[in-house]
Amino acid sequence: HLAEAGVDRAKWKLLETNDMWFVLSSATIAGYNFDKVYSDVGGGTYTIQMSSHPTDQDMRVVESVGRDSTGNEIRRIKVVLKNENAADFAARAQNLVSNTGGNDHIEWGPVVSGNSIDATARTFPRHYSAGHVTPQDGGSTTAGTDDVYWWSYSDVPKIPNIKFANYLSSATDSGDAPDGCGNGTDSTYYFVGDAKFVGCSDTSNQSYYITGDATFASGKSGGNFIVGSVIMLGNFIVSGSGGANGKYDAHLPRDAWMEYGHDATTWAHYLTFDPDAPATYAQAVSGNYHADNHTYELDNVLIHGFMYTGGSEGLTGGGNCNLNGVLLSNQDATMGTSTMGIYYDDQVAADIQIQGITIVQISWYEVKGEWPSGL
Repeated sequence: HLAEAGVDRAKWKLLETNDMWFVLSSATIAGYNFDKVYSDVGGGTYTIQMSSHPTDQDMRVVESVGRDSTGNEIRRIKVVLKNENAADFAARAQNLVSNTGGNDHIEWGPVVSGNSIDATARTFPRHYSAGHVTPQDGGSTTAGTDDVYWWSYSDVPKIPNIKFANYLSSATDSGDAPDGCGNGTDSTYYFVGDAKFVGCSDTSNQSYYITGDATFASGKSGGNFIVGSVIMLGNFIVSGSGGANGKYDAHLPRDAWMEYGHDATTWAHYLTFDPDAPATYAQAVSGNYHADNHTYELDNVLIHGFMYTGGSEGLTGGGNCNLNGVLLSNQDATMGTSTMGIYYDDQVAADIQIQGITIVQISWYEVKGEWPSGL
């Protein structure tokens, strides 16, 4: 019971404030790094270490060691915890996600829906739905999966609680935006009403906050390219190619390969992004592969950052257009264009301002019962 008491104390500490969880991504917390002995539970003492997870930014590792009052019996437990109030997806919608366009593709991160997913003719990425994944689930209304790339009637986490007030404050404080970024020569980062982006070039990593619809269109030299967050309380409308004009070496998430396990053809597609990866998906799994420090050149990028739409986000038009980051829709997320790509960026996901954490226990196991030296 002493080791379990340490795990409980660690969980309470992580829930004390939001900061505790995020501090552990790059630092330690005093009293929780095998640097203090606790004696509040009868029968002995215990000590705790909390740390970041070696491969998953949304996980934390807790080790607790309990020792009875005689010092003869030692028990050590290792627990992995995950924050499910996180934006670790390429695209997510409260309702329907539809990815049925001819050359539409979602890459490098999963798709999540609180309702259903239409993934006709899709074999990647991973699809997690609270309802149907069509046609993969065959119309069944019970939980189903192939354990590789689709999960229907799944217990998906709640939609992340975005700190909209922070984004609004940031946009308001930023004042004027470059010409073409929402309202011609009178563009501002905070804009009331419907905004239109034509010839908008802004790589300042600022936040836009639009209270109405946001339309991205071609029409001026230079096109549209934004690096930063774009909060759209209305619809996200891409007309034609949206004037997408960004080009750069994009960060490839280290675990992007996990989206491509369906078959050899799917894996061959992933190898176009990461030629150094193992020859097969099975080899990547068995070798616990990670694509560290890899990049892939993207062009025709419209936005690199966090994109939120409060309306029925629709991507329409026939030109080339890519989004790089995280797309979150409070209603539907539909892709029906001829050529449209969404590429997940885990670094963007880590920087999204989210209120609170939701801790779930992923694994629990006992390890060799050694008391930390120096205590």
